[in-house]
Amino acid sequence: MTFGDALEYAKAGRSVRRAGWMPGDEVVCHYTEDMQPFLEVSCPGHEPVPYFAGNVDIFADDWEIVRK
Repeated sequence: MTFGDALEYAKAGRSVRRAGWMPGDEVVCHYTEDMQPFLEVSCPGHEPVPYFAGNVDIFADDWEIVRK
């Protein structure tokens, strides 16, 4: 799946990740109080941090939905 597809799933409330990422690492979309979207990456045992996609992630086609 492309980054664009993954972004749409994240905006719809799903968690996404790239194939090969460490188990448990995932990107989720949250919204500020005034409904501005932002992406966070969460890793088990760590505080979530803002996610900024770089060229490698934007042009990748190995994104997947996290099955929960």
